Amino acid sequence: MTPTITPTTEAPTKDYRAPLRFWHWGSSLLVSLQLITILFQEVIVDSRSAVPEFQETMAKENIALTVKQARSLTHILSERIWEWHIYFGWALVALFVLRVGLELRGPSELRFSARLLEVARRYRLAPAADKSEAGKVLFTKGTYALFYSFLTVMVITGLLLIYRNDVAFLTSIKHQVEEVHNFTMYLILGFFVVHVVGVVWAELTKDHGLISRMVGGEAPKK
Repeated sequence: MTPTITPTTEAPTKDYRAPLRFWHWGSSLLVSLQLITILFQEVIVDSRSAVPEFQETMAKENIALTVKQARSLTHILSERIWEWHIYFGWALVALFVLRVGLELRGPSELRFSARLLEVARRYRLAPAADKSEAGKVLFTKGTYALFYSFLTVMVITGLLLIYRNDVAFLTSIKHQVEEVHNFTMYLILGFFVVHVVGVVWAELTKDHGLISRMVGGEAPKK
């Protein structure tokens, strides 16, 4: 006989507590703002296009800017944008610490590691007819585990870049750390796209109210 899971002893696999919802939406906002700063940095303040525009604009005021002077202006703007990028990064670090605290100090049955193990257990014990659905749930939780890994790498590399000029060793590995940091940001961006598509799909198909629960929490059971 295939073993099954008794509903009365099932551990929760989703967490809609207020602290986690705050972390979820706060992190989403901060990562989005960081992506916007990168967009400004790479597109709007790109020296190859900004320098001629500065020169053209100042020429209308009868002010002649050399290429060097125009590049200095773009450098100032670039520094201001990176300052905001760092501010958002520090806020993301704070939320990351909050998430780690929730994982270490929160109720054991609601920790992500416990919920991931619970989903894996349900997949292992699921009868053949339910294996596919249980596998989808396990895959979803697995992508969250990847996201937490990406976030950890991004936070650590971001901190290393902030202090790169203060420690000789960090200065020597600056390029490698930047490459990892930038690549991880693209991975997180990819996760965001997949996550949003998956959430909308679930909301429209079989998990109605998912977005509402992540905004306002789960209604108390009667």
